[in-house]
Amino acid sequence: MVKLHECPVCSGNQFSPYLQCADHTVSQESFTIMRCSGCGFLLTSPRPENSDLGKYYKSEQYISHSNTSKGWVNRMYKLARRFTLAQKFRLVNPYAQQSGLLDIGCGTGAFLNYCAEKGLRVEGVEPDDDARRFAQSEYGFALKTEEELDSWAAGQFSAITMWHVLEHVPNLQERIAQLKRLLDAQGRVFVAVPNHRSADAQYYKEFWAAYDVPRHLWHFSPSTIRSLFNKQGFVLERTLPMKLDAYYVSLLSERYRNGSALNALWQGFRSNWKAGDDQWSSQIYVFKK
Repeated sequence: MVKLHECPVCSGNQFSPYLQCADHTVSQESFTIMRCSGCGFLLTSPRPENSDLGKYYKSEQYISHSNTSKGWVNRMYKLARRFTLAQKFRLVNPYAQQSGLLDIGCGTGAFLNYCAEKGLRVEGVEPDDDARRFAQSEYGFALKTEEELDSWAAGQFSAITMWHVLEHVPNLQERIAQLKRLLDAQGRVFVAVPNHRSADAQYYKEFWAAYDVPRHLWHFSPSTIRSLFNKQGFVLERTLPMKLDAYYVSLLSERYRNGSALNALWQGFRSNWKAGDDQWSSQIYVFKK
């Protein structure tokens, strides 16, 4: 296990326990979420060694890698995904038209395939071997590994997306520096992550499914992700809601605590109703250089 001693946002070294959460998906192990005393950033610590993280993804319940339709929650996820693919495409298309799209953490390649069918030049990165094989056999994509990110020339992409991926990346500052190098001068980075300040997170606490320890190494709020990217010279252009996430996350959270689907729908509605401008369950952050 790896215990972290420095905050990637503010470089502080003082932490206090915030929550104790269980891994409900794979191992049933318990993990601690720590809070930085300087900036309030949340992180999972101690966490598994980087070489051991892969085994915590080996479950059919981890749908972005398995593409499974087993279980009604996963069927709802895939239904919602079909709806959001079009929304994501409309968001990135004005920028991706210029010099192409790079989707990092593209899973089994559903978003890449949608964009390619719409005529965009696309490239993808996916660390999971099984997901890469699926993308190859299903869509014909030859996805790269994370170790190959530096094989592309600087400024090669005008749109880079990370849909619910940044929270999984072990080295945040290194990854954001890579994004900056690969993005062209007029391009945009689109990052979707859960928001632990949302009403559903506050309601479910240690059962909130979007903590997803230990796969989620970092737990963002609007202020901490903005500070993190500012540190590398990025500017936050706008923030957009992912309204369906409140319902999906609440359904999973209710399952973890043996609750009811009816209450999940109410909590999803309540979270969106209380979200205001930037406290949605999950949010898309659009950054420019």
